[in-house]
Amino acid sequence: MMAVISIGMITAVLALVRLPFEKFDVPLLLLAAFTLLIGSRATIQIPRFKSHIAVSDTFIFLTLLLYGGEYAVLLAAFEAFCSSWRFCNKKLTVFFNAATMAISTTFVVLLLQSLNLYSNSVLHGRSDSRTNFIIALSLIALAQFAVNTSLASIYDSLKSGLPLWETWKTNYIWTFFSYFIGAASAGIMIQLVDTIGVGIIFATFPVIFFVFLTYRMYMRNMEISIQQAEQAERYAKIMEEQSAALSESEERFRSAFNYAPIGIALVSSSGQWLKVNRALSELIGYSEAEFLAVDFQSMIFPEDLGATLVKLHDLYTGKIPSCQMEHRYVHKDGRIVWASWSASVTSDSQSESSQLIFQIQDISDRKSTEEHLQHEATHDPLTGLPNRSLFLSRLTTALERTRTIDDYRASILFIDLDRFKHVNDSLGHLAGDMLLKEISVRLVECMRPSDLVARLGGDEFTILVEGTYDLYEVTRIAERIQQKFSRPFSLNGNEVYSSASIGILNASGQHLTAEDMMRDADTAMYQAKRAGKARHEVFNERMHNAAKEMLRLETDLRKAVERDELTIFYQPIFDLDANRIVGFESLARWNHAEMGMVSPSKFIPIAEEIGVIDTLCEQILRRACRDIGSLRDLLPVDEAPTLSVNLASKQFAQTSLVRNIERILEETQYPPHLLNFEITESVFVEHHARAIEMLKQFRASGIGIHIDDFGTGYSNLSFLMQLPISTLKVDRSFVGMIKEDGNNDSVVRAIVTLAQTLGLRVIAEGIETDSQLNKIRELGCDRGQGYLFARPMNFADLLEFIKTDGRINVPTPRYNEVSNLSSIQ
Repeated sequence: MMAVISIGMITAVLALVRLPFEKFDVPLLLLAAFTLLIGSRATIQIPRFKSHIAVSDTFIFLTLLLYGGEYAVLLAAFEAFCSSWRFCNKKLTVFFNAATMAISTTFVVLLLQSLNLYSNSVLHGRSDSRTNFIIALSLIALAQFAVNTSLASIYDSLKSGLPLWETWKTNYIWTFFSYFIGAASAGIMIQLVDTIGVGIIFATFPVIFFVFLTYRMYMRNMEISIQQAEQAERYAKIMEEQSAALSESEERFRSAFNYAPIGIALVSSSGQWLKVNRALSELIGYSEAEFLAVDFQSMIFPEDLGATLVKLHDLYTGKIPSCQMEHRYVHKDGRIVWASWSASVTSDSQSESSQLIFQIQDISDRKSTEEHLQHEATHDPLTGLPNRSLFLSRLTTALERTRTIDDYRASILFIDLDRFKHVNDSLGHLAGDMLLKEISVRLVECMRPSDLVARLGGDEFTILVEGTYDLYEVTRIAERIQQKFSRPFSLNGNEVYSSASIGILNASGQHLTAEDMMRDADTAMYQAKRAGKARHEVFNERMHNAAKEMLRLETDLRKAVERDELTIFYQPIFDLDANRIVGFESLARWNHAEMGMVSPSKFIPIAEEIGVIDTLCEQILRRACRDIGSLRDLLPVDEAPTLSVNLASKQFAQTSLVRNIERILEETQYPPHLLNFEITESVFVEHHARAIEMLKQFRASGIGIHIDDFGTGYSNLSFLMQLPISTLKVDRSFVGMIKEDGNNDSVVRAIVTLAQTLGLRVIAEGIETDSQLNKIRELGCDRGQGYLFARPMNFADLLEFIKTDGRINVPTPRYNEVSNLSSIQ
């Protein structure tokens, strides 16, 4: 656009510089004013074309013929500027249009000059130049058209992104007619001027103006007539097409009705079949004649008829425009056919002749699939029992009935199999699946017909008992289950016994949701497991409080371990012959902010269950190594005490146990030969091969291995021979059996004798009286610990104790301290 504007300004300046002022006269001034004020506003649209005839084109061409190209260039540019100013919002476009007219008119002048057609005789069409005059007029129209439309097309093509040729052909080719009319009109007028004079232009202006108006009105009427004729022609064609389409549609409808793949029927307002197609006859098994002899109500499944009639009544009364339902039909052979149908009224619903048109589709296969999918979604694929989703749905319904029906009850039996994992581990998962199937069969045999047995997942089952019954009956069901489980299960030739822990919950007013009932039934089941398994427990409020306390302890313990808030108490271990301290046992203590001192027997199992036992034990070991390691500066080198630390059985499940302990010893610079690990016999049951391998690695590094609470758990002499142990610790329960007179020492005697036979050291725990100490010494037990010597104490108290009693005779027992602290030892 800037390029065109620049060239246009150059052509306008050149025309102004070369302007022949001697030709300027009043008629020229009037012609210019007429062109600018009236000519550009007077246009006539050519019917059926996208083009207009403008009077201004004629006057610009006339100016070229009468006064020369310079005046024509300036007049064309100025006329385009004034015309564009009226309808263009962008002023840059105004200058572009003016420049385009200046360039195209200049091109016309240069073309005429180059072809020697720019003389007065040619431009005025004198008798000796008539042929050249016609050629000049043609070139004027053609050149002006070519340049103007080319520049406009280039601009539009760049702006829209469309091809140049497509833009010119679509938008501008039709304008050539207006240039041709303008050039021809200018040629006629120059002939009249030469014959009569220039005044003829202005003298005949009123006539020209009215002729123009008349012609424009005529052209508009012509356009309207043409449009009306075209509209009538289109309407006639449409009517003809619609008539043909209607006939074709009727034929298609008739064919579609008869051969449609779905059933279609026409039914009267009284329910009489009026017309049925072949698909409907095949769907329900009746011929068309048999259909027409009965009404449609007689073929609908009786249980579905009521809802169907209500829908059809709403349709007939105009409440709904159409309806769709699924219901069952009775086939001619008596079987049930599921169908989806839609119905609509074929005429005004208030008319007596209104009829219903039905479209009926067989959905029996879909319904069968839906039922199958629904069964799969609500039943366990292995046992075929209802799953958790269906059980909770039934439980919710039963709970609602307890609130609305007098004496209606709902109870849950939550069943968890005992040691089911061992069946999977020993016989394989296929055997485990077989066991679950057999168990589900026996559970169903224990139930009443109205009860529901479900498998929640894994080895958990639930039973819903609802209705009016005595609460004792629920307990009887649990007893029947235990009786059924007392018989062995046969799995691929292997006889397997299984038992179950059962939690019983009877719904009360406190149970608002099914989840509340499941929670409390689960609590009762876990209480049965803790009480020894293979039993049942009935939920009570005490269990709920215990469960809440347990949840709180779990949360607080997790936070305490994260913050390293647990403390360590140390109990000295004495050489009974030398009466001196030879070591210390580290004991984890948890001083809860609100509950006070929590027993290790309570929080250690919790730590194992929530998975923080590894972190907890590593914290205890790291701190104990630093504490006891610092005591080496207070005692002679030959009397450096040992440290005994308890390892939980769960720790042996982690493969990095040995590496982690070596890292802690390296961090704390604690000598491995002064460290003893105390383990229980359960380690060898749960992690036999792995535990032995790890213990051998500990012993190879110099760490001592003590069997804690020996004789209270699983004792196997062959295991004892294989283990790299160094010491047996006699449990306090056996030491406590020794009476004041020294009798009842048989268990302790047997353990000491066994240890001596195996070449192991013996440490007696829980020595609290002089008679116990004397008997222990008499039996040959060389080391001991207990309240007779010292109670467990924190590290600050331990330092004070060592400074005072580091090498002492056996102190007098402090019975008040024994009674106060025995609960946390």
